[in-house]
Amino acid sequence: MYDCEDCVRRLDQLVDKELSAPEVEEIHVHMDACGDCTRRYQFQEGLKRLVKLSCSEETAPAALRERLRQQLRA
Repeated sequence: MYDCEDCVRRLDQLVDKELSAPEVEEIHVHMDACGDCTRRYQFQEGLKRLVKLSCSEETAPAALRERLRQQLRA
C-alpha cells in the first residue's frame, strides 16, 4: 500500500500516464483515503491542462525554429 510519500513522488508520472495499471490502482486506493494527495493530484492535473491550453496555439518564431534545427543537426 502506498503512503503519501510514495504517492507524491509518483504524481507527475500519474498525470503523464507513465505508470503501470497496478501502480495507478495503488495510487488511487491511497487517494481514495487521502484528501491531501487527491488535492495535489487535482492541482498537478489542472496545471498540466492549463499549460497545454496555453501553449497549444502558439508556435516559436521562424528564426528560433531554424536555429534549433541547425543545433539538432550538429
